[in-house]
Amino acid sequence: MSKEKSLKVTGVKASTVAAFEGTLASIIGLGVAILFSMQATVELANSTQSVLKGFAFGLSAGIVSIIVLPLIYFGIGWIIGYLHGWIIDIVLKNAGGVKFSVEE
Repeated sequence: MSKEKSLKVTGVKASTVAAFEGTLASIIGLGVAILFSMQATVELANSTQSVLKGFAFGLSAGIVSIIVLPLIYFGIGWIIGYLHGWIIDIVLKNAGGVKFSVEE
């Protein structure tokens, strides 16, 4: 038989919520950048009537976006996550915390 314990969370560190949300946003940004890179490659290949030129120029724009876009998404996600963490911390402290039941 397992014992049931009750834990109470009375606050969170805003920077940890920010790091989580920033990382999640960065992963989403990487997906968007990959799709942008593929779209740019196909469009340039169609407009130049050359797969090689489209591939070369499309990938160069795509590689820059694959590096830059996740960083931008991380920064925006981190700022929003910090705000969320700060709000959650205030609510938890004023509401007396949240109780969780855990089993061993």
